[in-house]
Amino acid sequence: MGNEKKRKRQEQNGERPAKKAAVPQAEGNVRVQYIDNDDVPGPIIASTPGLKFPSQITFKSYKRTKVLPTGNITELLLQSSEHSRLDYTAREEKDGSSESKLKDYVGVYDPATGKMQIMPVKRVTVRSTLRSETEELQNRQARIEAAQSTFTAKRHALAAEFGSKRSRKAIEDMTQNAIQRGDATKDEGMAENVLQGMSGATDDMPTTAQLAAAVDESKPRPRANLSAEYPIDVYPIDVVVGKELMALIEVNDWVTASESGKGVEVGSRFVAKRITKLVKNKQYQKLKVLCFILLCVKLNDIAKPGKGAKRLPPKGKFEAAIGEDVPAALGNTIRRRFATENNDLPRWNIDNLITHACASALIVDDFEVDVNDLKEDFKLDNKMIKQYFAELGCRLNLPTEADRTKLKITKAESSSHTIAKLKLPLKFPQLGRGPPKKR
Repeated sequence: MGNEKKRKRQEQNGERPAKKAAVPQAEGNVRVQYIDNDDVPGPIIASTPGLKFPSQITFKSYKRTKVLPTGNITELLLQSSEHSRLDYTAREEKDGSSESKLKDYVGVYDPATGKMQIMPVKRVTVRSTLRSETEELQNRQARIEAAQSTFTAKRHALAAEFGSKRSRKAIEDMTQNAIQRGDATKDEGMAENVLQGMSGATDDMPTTAQLAAAVDESKPRPRANLSAEYPIDVYPIDVVVGKELMALIEVNDWVTASESGKGVEVGSRFVAKRITKLVKNKQYQKLKVLCFILLCVKLNDIAKPGKGAKRLPPKGKFEAAIGEDVPAALGNTIRRRFATENNDLPRWNIDNLITHACASALIVDDFEVDVNDLKEDFKLDNKMIKQYFAELGCRLNLPTEADRTKLKITKAESSSHTIAKLKLPLKFPQLGRGPPKKR
């Protein structure tokens, strides 16, 4: 230390090192422009407390607006299920602290024009959840709901006690309730007919709204989570596909074939167009849902017309009919899921099968589906495939310019395409009041 030369302190009046400005100085005044990015999410500040975040992951953004007396509040949610085991969710967390009440802004300055653009930045916290734990919580909630008494059981008991012959017949017909085709008055007027036939009922009789809810619950479609705040929570995978089937479905062959460039040949246009993309993005959860759609298409194809209902091949022939690439355990599980004990597929069961496939398509395509491919896969007309998506609460419209660009179709070709979008609040077909009374 004693032999080392110490650096001399720079004198106060000495010259400072020359520095160069990062950007040229603007001449005159700087124009400031405020940009409101409520419609389109802008930059986001994300914190990941205690989380090792993947370097490459894609999030799907959702927005919800609350109308309060003090004004509108917009909440942002980012969600990703690309990881094989984890779900990532980014939300705005308001813990009441002074820091959580601060607002962040970002500014972009253009020295050429002397303009500064300023926009608000939302701050979100990214957290991860183990997918198996999430499925267990959802299954527990489903078991609780199943244990509760439904309006359907109450309505049946009340009709048996007080109803007329006509109302009892209407209740029996409702067990075969299928999605309406063109004439919406037959089943939709059922609640009104039941009430008309119960002239001697007490004050405890169900109201029209309650009966409508019971009719709605008996529809052949996946149970919708009506309390969901985001579209992703309306039809969860464990409700549409089921935990048992998700565990049985294997997609290793698809992944290996796609990664080697061989491709995969399947008997579904909808499925064939999406395998490569999902494998490339490593979205294996959605790949299993895509396989479930293929199983639904196969089940519909091998069902042959019978007396009053379609019929599946008997055990022993069923395994060969559905395909050697489908394991026996998987094929028998999906058969029990949608067919009767006699291997029949009545109209109600067919509708239930197709609506589950449509709900799965919404999951795969991030809740915006071109229904044309599924129409071809299930051999339906435009009216029927649109009715299935309408029963799930979707809004149906012709493709917009952005949709046409995404689908790579012309404006003339778009007339044969329909885009089904799942948005909140859900928009289900309205129940009619039936034919007018005769006077």
